[in-house]
Amino acid sequence: MKHLLILPFILIVFACSTAKKSPTPVPAPKPATKPADIPVSSNIQNINWLDSERLMPVLEMAQREKKPVFVVFYASWCAPCKVMEEEIFTQPEVYRYLNTNFLNFHSNYDAPAGKTIAEIFEVASLPTVLFIDPQGVVLERYTGMAGLTTLKSLGGSALKKMGK
Repeated sequence: MKHLLILPFILIVFACSTAKKSPTPVPAPKPATKPADIPVSSNIQNINWLDSERLMPVLEMAQREKKPVFVVFYASWCAPCKVMEEEIFTQPEVYRYLNTNFLNFHSNYDAPAGKTIAEIFEVASLPTVLFIDPQGVVLERYTGMAGLTTLKSLGGSALKKMGK
């Protein structure tokens, strides 16, 4: 009697094992993705700073967008840096000009990544502003507090050097 109860079970297992299995679908390959854009700390009344401590992702983005990069080295203890942040970068003509023509990157001189970047670009005092091409070549450099006229002059020269 026990054999009669096991027989249907064996038949079911046999039927399942010999049934034609459909192939498991292979997931489609993921499309190649470009590096993600760096978030921008967007402020309507200020410069749109790229939110990155490292310069390489900024340069990669600059290469994709074919734009030069405006770089500012600053520190919390630097009084002229604070004046530039509060009084110069908040001027509509300044931030519109920089936001339109450049990717904007600021580097904290006291942070480990900032110190490394400052060493690479031989930054000795603050504030220092650079206009660099997408390969990281310095097009223009200015040490000290830079106002509207200076920033537009340096920026214009950098754009010309890039053929823009």
